[in-house]
Amino acid sequence: MKDLSIKIGLIFLFGIVSLSLQANQIVLDCEVFFTYQDYDGTTPVTGGITFVNQSTGDYTNIAWDFGDDNFSNDSSDSLDYFYANDGVYNVCLSVWNDQGCFDTFCSDVIVGDLSDICNLTDCVFPGDANKDGNANFYDLLELGIGNGTTGPERPNATTEWAGQLAPDWAASTLNGINFKHLDCDGNGIIDENDAIAITDNYQVMDAPNPTTEASAPLIYIEFDQDTIFVDDNLLASDIEIIAHLKVGNQDFPAQNIYGLAMYLSYPSDLVYEDSISFEYHANSFFGTSNEVFWLPNNQYDEEQIDIGITRKDASSSTGFGEVGKTVFIIEADIIDGRVENGDVHFPVSVNGVKMIDADGNELPINLTNTPTTLVFTKAPETTGTNNLQLAQEIQVFPNPASEKINIDLGNLNGIQLQVFNNFGQILLEKNISPSKIELNVKDWNTGVYFVKIKTEKGVVSKRFVLK
Repeated sequence: MKDLSIKIGLIFLFGIVSLSLQANQIVLDCEVFFTYQDYDGTTPVTGGITFVNQSTGDYTNIAWDFGDDNFSNDSSDSLDYFYANDGVYNVCLSVWNDQGCFDTFCSDVIVGDLSDICNLTDCVFPGDANKDGNANFYDLLELGIGNGTTGPERPNATTEWAGQLAPDWAASTLNGINFKHLDCDGNGIIDENDAIAITDNYQVMDAPNPTTEASAPLIYIEFDQDTIFVDDNLLASDIEIIAHLKVGNQDFPAQNIYGLAMYLSYPSDLVYEDSISFEYHANSFFGTSNEVFWLPNNQYDEEQIDIGITRKDASSSTGFGEVGKTVFIIEADIIDGRVENGDVHFPVSVNGVKMIDADGNELPINLTNTPTTLVFTKAPETTGTNNLQLAQEIQVFPNPASEKINIDLGNLNGIQLQVFNNFGQILLEKNISPSKIELNVKDWNTGVYFVKIKTEKGVVSKRFVLK
């Protein structure tokens, strides 16, 4: 776009008096826009471009800057112009009236067949809606922002990953990306169909998390249980586990959320490749199934599943709770072989998070509870007392904690205690006999931990959080 000084210079070039408002004068609105195409007239002239003025409003004056040091006041709806040389020209159209309206729109215009055109102008790579050089679910967030917007179609559009020439649209994102990039399939409308180009040209998500803020909404995984005890009955078939993706809580809900993209990391050596799936929670505070569109993409070789969710009605949502669930199928034979030698940890972590509002502003997040770990352990050979009853007898408090953790065994007799971090590393191991134990955790890192307690009646695993 030309800067303001060029725009003002254009006005003086055509003898236009400086625009100023008089007292009590009514300002009439005007909005400028134009499209263009190769000249297709009867005269065989090279370098011809037909410009179509699509400006609206109460403007009375018009000025064309063709980008080659030539100008015109031609107010025709359709204007033919012929360039002397092939190239890329930044063409600007300005409209105004003497009652205060003024608007300018500029666009690169390609003249001739240039093999290196994408080095000279803003080409569209289908699926790369945010212009970061990749097509993945961060681009899905842009589609949500532009959903329903229309503009000029992309000539000879395909969804192949190749730079394609496209006329500029009138709208741009908050980061200055022209909406032509959001129209991934090039049909002149931004909608869910543009996500096809994202999945066709998909590249794995790989981005650092933003800085965690304690007062921001927590984004975390929650399993139905902390520990699964492996016995012959469980191993009769493969094991399905569900990881619930949740955002916010009652104290710190998500405020004005519109789009959310991330990837969940998991240990691929425990699961079947084709078993991993994600499903949006239809009753989520985020919106009903009709108010959002969402996509998962499992990247098994990278040990992650990429997830994108966005609203599509230009209105944000506020609340907290589950937004979806990921299902994993654990191979029974692998678990059976490994629990013989100790506990098996299945951590799922939240990574590469980007959460935005309806304008595209990035929102703060809290990731202090990631990763979340599910522990597989061999079921103890006990008689009479089941593990659920044991778990109810043992209390771990306060939870969350900051300096000390208290463990009350109730009427149980303790034998051994182990503490693991979320990656399955043993941080503490000791024999115990009293029914009340205190752990000093003041110098430990914030995060999620597991305490495994062996008693005379069986083994119990409990989870606690340090803040």
